[in-house]
Amino acid sequence: MKSVAIRDLKNNPSNMTKYLERNETVFITKHSKPIGITLPLNDDLFSLGIKKAVAIDQYRNGLISLGKMAELLDISKKEAQHLLNSLGIDWLGYDKQEIDRQVSVARKYAK
Repeated sequence: MKSVAIRDLKNNPSNMTKYLERNETVFITKHSKPIGITLPLNDDLFSLGIKKAVAIDQYRNGLISLGKMAELLDISKKEAQHLLNSLGIDWLGYDKQEIDRQVSVARKYAK
């Protein structure tokens, strides 16, 4: 496995591309200690769950919608909601105060 110092990565990022194109995994180091790892993306890695992790991370960071995440994972929106629930990730888009307000309004009209 290759190792690249973050300083070298900053100065010559094309070296990382060369390693990844050769399907090599690379440790990124800072002061000779590993701080990260790069993995070449291929079908084998996606089948091991990286695709799921990337899709969830992109959803969490607001880069893709719930529908797009479901599409990437080849699941229904309902399954995507259950997945996010199991990970404790909010998919409603409401904070606790808004949910409490909505519940209060619903209770008022239910009487």
